[in-house]
Amino acid sequence: MPSVYRRKPGSRRYVDYTQADLKKCLDAIQSKVLTQRAAAELFNIPRSTLKNKLTRKHPNKPGKPTIFTEEEEKAFEAHITALSEYGFPLTAFDLKMIIKNYLESKGRVVKIFKNNIPGKDWLASFLSRHQSLSRRLANNIKRVRAQVSEDVISNFIENIDKELESVPPENIFNYDESNLCDDPGKKTILCRRGTKYPETIVNATKVNFTVMFCGNAAGETVPPFIVYKSDHLWSTWTENGPEGARYNRTKSGWMDSATFEDWFLNHLMPVLKKKNGRKVVIGDNLASHINKTVLNECEKHNVSFICLPPNATHILQPLDVAYFRPLKCKWRQVLLQWKNSQLGRKLSTTPKDQFPRLLKRLWIL
Repeated sequence: MPSVYRRKPGSRRYVDYTQADLKKCLDAIQSKVLTQRAAAELFNIPRSTLKNKLTRKHPNKPGKPTIFTEEEEKAFEAHITALSEYGFPLTAFDLKMIIKNYLESKGRVVKIFKNNIPGKDWLASFLSRHQSLSRRLANNIKRVRAQVSEDVISNFIENIDKELESVPPENIFNYDESNLCDDPGKKTILCRRGTKYPETIVNATKVNFTVMFCGNAAGETVPPFIVYKSDHLWSTWTENGPEGARYNRTKSGWMDSATFEDWFLNHLMPVLKKKNGRKVVIGDNLASHINKTVLNECEKHNVSFICLPPNATHILQPLDVAYFRPLKCKWRQVLLQWKNSQLGRKLSTTPKDQFPRLLKRLWIL
């Protein structure tokens, strides 16, 4: 049995019409609006098909009948959907085992199934018949994130709606930090069939560069703030980067209270001071990010902080949801282009003095 059936050139098209067109055609004939010949020409349906449908000569659906009834397949579909919504989605193997257990409970033996376990062709046909289902790669999230309730999200949306009332879009800022790694990622290649371990020669390491991104609801972006993992900050690490970018360092390479204060007071606050009226800054709820000095400056300049609920940034953080994915796809392209250059081939990792140049290319894109 082929995985995908392909019609042979020159063969007659089978069921080359939709059920909706067939129903309209039969209704026109039965109401005597059109004759059989005229309806067949208008809807491009064979006249013999119309005769068979009118006389109910072939009431069943065309083609080989499915192994399970329509009601059984709908029950499988509902079961898959329910488990996915509860946070326990099924794999293809899980579904096959469910089908096997169902058949054994009914005392049925399907000869085309090996040991009553459906094959990949049946699974592909089942998914094509039920368009509400699809195969997707699942992201792993921690249980505390999965336990974020609907009430928490609803309350946050209600509160933020009140807080943002009468605040213009250009005064609503959202910030978040992210890592740009020294790995251009995998890519699809062409190779000889049967090759077990296709590889490409590219230097890649686990080095990460922390960058703070920020922008407002009107589309204005604040220049990036880069944090290096180092005990000292050298001037060569701050050259040829994006215009207006600021640099700092920590031992861990992550933002701490001091670096956040530096970013907020010396990098973001000059932008906020240029805005008239009340300003709102939306970000995560890490205590290390917001200290007393930052809060005092916010009170002086009419700036309000809105913290996202704990363990809910993957749902409510605008930068996470809509910005970082395309950004990191472009970063992999920029990084791979540099690693294939004459200098990039010589170096085993991306040095800190090259990162500002690469970030500038990314910023322009």
